Amino acid sequence: MIALNFISPFITKGFVMLIFAKAIDQRPESSLLENISPEEREREEYYKKLFPYTIVRAGLDLSYKELDDILDFVENDHQPPEGSSRQDYPADIDAWYHSRFPWTANFLDKESAHFSLVLLVKAMDSFGSYETMNAIHLMLLYDCVQSIVSLYNKLLEEAPEKARDITLSKGVPVDFDDFINQYWPHIDFALMSKADYPHEAHAERKGKIENFMESLLMDGVEPLKAIDSTVEEFDLSPSVKVLLRRDEISRKLLELQRKV
Repeated sequence: MIALNFISPFITKGFVMLIFAKAIDQRPESSLLENISPEEREREEYYKKLFPYTIVRAGLDLSYKELDDILDFVENDHQPPEGSSRQDYPADIDAWYHSRFPWTANFLDKESAHFSLVLLVKAMDSFGSYETMNAIHLMLLYDCVQSIVSLYNKLLEEAPEKARDITLSKGVPVDFDDFINQYWPHIDFALMSKADYPHEAHAERKGKIENFMESLLMDGVEPLKAIDSTVEEFDLSPSVKVLLRRDEISRKLLELQRKV
């Protein structure tokens, strides 16, 4: 069982210093038009019930807490550390990690993921600067948000009283697919891979990049050269290039870029 009582102390809205496609301390803007369709009006009512900041922050805090507990467990010779609030530990740590961080586990080891989570938590608590995330950070946060949304939606259905310990919304299930569409600037970490969700807001860009690379491969261009050409053609970031090439990810690439 996942203890939820740790979440509450972390969710007080502070200084949001991570840069998303839209400010996560603000809900999507509502239309002022009166003649919008019933479907659009229903969507706007849904947005009014979301707490975007909490969705990101709770997901980040839960992921950090769980991974921190697991690393302490491993360091303690696979025995529960003294004073740990966790009630159970997975028998297969690696399998748990791949299940808990399905995208991230393909590229980062547990220690590197933990290092990144610490940086992201600190960035959300910072003041006086804004931190720009690369594809690796967005990938990790994608896993974090997907996990907390899945947990929250399940609690809403099975144990609504426990869902109040998280409160990602005013009692409505969170549409993870749409949340990524709204707040993620891109999903370049998923290039040449199939996501579990449509993410239509990002599908055109993703498809264009993938089609370009696939055409090079079909023309007989070596895979690494095709990646380099695609990165240059679309001005993709170094983090995307590393993910596509499956190169080792340096600690420097895990650092956030400060934008004063």
